[in-house]
Amino acid sequence: MEIVKESILELLSVSVIVSSIVMIIIQKFKHFAFVNKNYQIGLLNLAFSFIIGIPFSIYFYDFNFIESCWVSLFSLIGAPSIYDVLKNQKIINYTPKSLDSEIVEIKRDDV
Repeated sequence: MEIVKESILELLSVSVIVSSIVMIIIQKFKHFAFVNKNYQIGLLNLAFSFIIGIPFSIYFYDFNFIESCWVSLFSLIGAPSIYDVLKNQKIINYTPKSLDSEIVEIKRDDV
């Protein structure tokens, strides 16, 4: 039973990496004109999760095909979740108050 737990944890940890890669690629594709509906983003997520996930886990982690499919399935579920978590973080959306205030030019005499 412990071997199964370790195997699942290993698959999940690799799928987090693949999810991050897929999330970045999908964000780049959202800027294209032909991607303007939610189902298109879902299809891109499905396609990139398997297109990237299977070769990535086979090449870098020596997983077999079935394990690579599990990594891709977990990344399919995880990529939107990671995006939602990062989007809702206040640290990422932080803008310093100094940018909101008036800008004062300081003149130097020695120049």
